[in-house]
Amino acid sequence: MENYTDKNCLILGLGISGKGVYHTLKLLGANIFVFDEKVEKSQVSDAKIFKKLNEKIIKDMDYIIFSPTFKLSKKFEKIAKKYDVSCMCEFDFAYSLNKGKIFAITGSNGKTTTVTLLKQLLDTTKNKNYLLGNIGTAFSSEVLNVEEEDNVVLECSSFQLMKTKIFKPHIAGLLNLAPDHLDFHKDLNEYYNSKLKIFAHQNEDDFAVVNYDDELCVEKTKNIQSQIYYFSTKKACKGMFVADDTIFFSDGIITYPVVKLENIRFIGEHNLSNYLCASLMAILQGVSLESIAYVLNNFRPPAHRLEFVRRFQNVDYYNDSKATNISATLTDCKAFEKNIHLLLGGSEKGEDYSQLNNLPKNVKYIYLFGKSQNKIYKKIKKNKNFSVYKCDTITNAINFASLKSIKGEVVLLSPACASFDSFANFEERGNYFKEIVNNLT
Repeated sequence: MENYTDKNCLILGLGISGKGVYHTLKLLGANIFVFDEKVEKSQVSDAKIFKKLNEKIIKDMDYIIFSPTFKLSKKFEKIAKKYDVSCMCEFDFAYSLNKGKIFAITGSNGKTTTVTLLKQLLDTTKNKNYLLGNIGTAFSSEVLNVEEEDNVVLECSSFQLMKTKIFKPHIAGLLNLAPDHLDFHKDLNEYYNSKLKIFAHQNEDDFAVVNYDDELCVEKTKNIQSQIYYFSTKKACKGMFVADDTIFFSDGIITYPVVKLENIRFIGEHNLSNYLCASLMAILQGVSLESIAYVLNNFRPPAHRLEFVRRFQNVDYYNDSKATNISATLTDCKAFEKNIHLLLGGSEKGEDYSQLNNLPKNVKYIYLFGKSQNKIYKKIKKNKNFSVYKCDTITNAINFASLKSIKGEVVLLSPACASFDSFANFEERGNYFKEIVNNLT
């Protein structure tokens, strides 16, 4: 474990992760410095704040810890190397202090549902379990509370994994790979490679849990060093799979039935896939098959993820504000057989909106809103499978969809875009959608 007492530590960026680092360094007795152009002294009373970086500042540091979305320029990386200053990302900082066993999950879609379920599965044991990372509580903020017998469940974004050099989860899960965050990553290859860093430092004593139905995931993980188990909704494999409307676990020799699908509440094959991943990771940690079945029977996914809101005039309204990329929206629409009125739009993430022409044929109407609506409209306006309306705001889109939809149809918020043009985050957007829908008369 690293010793940070009386060391000069510079935190780059004071978002959720940076504040977690600050909290922990304060407890460790470090000399804390912060670089963030927007931070106020009242937020970090025990730190010296810099509004600009230069060589003089860097050379006096022992450690530089940067937040997930902070990109340290090559110039300053060279300066840090010149003066032998240790640079690390927030995950590596927390890992350097961690005593517990780490269960990490990444993927383009489904992470929060999967880590939430995994935490509940592990809670059936006598261990204390933490749910941290991209889900909203920084790994670094809680790491000093973690004991050797504890488990840490981490939701891992590409930002958090990208610069890791020592981070090594005991059991790591990869849900899927699809284009996302191309407004941050220089290209798709960098984005995928960032996700795959979750396996980079594992060895033969660790486990990798990989989506067998995602060919890209299988191809990208074939040379990793850990023990690989798979999960699949379509075919038998070593791991968790579905056959004859039943979930099975196979250790590669013996196959065990776990639970009937009729006993589980889920919408869409992608959510079933998430359940398989979490269950498999729990089994590899020793959770019993009986406990798996019990938790699956009672699990409810987190809000804003294909969340049923209301049935109004025999039309079902669903909120998936978390669907912030095209892949998630395409997957959402495949979860329904009924005709769909789809609400799309928000802030851009660098994706190619022409992919929305691949929406399933049960999508009959599209209502566009937000900053991206004109770009989306240009890419899909000629599609004969659905009608497209530019509505300007999400409020207009909801109201228009409520007027156009008829008995037996679905109104679905699955925006394929981030929310930052009009909302602070996807939760705020989802709550606004629910408020409007619940007040329809």
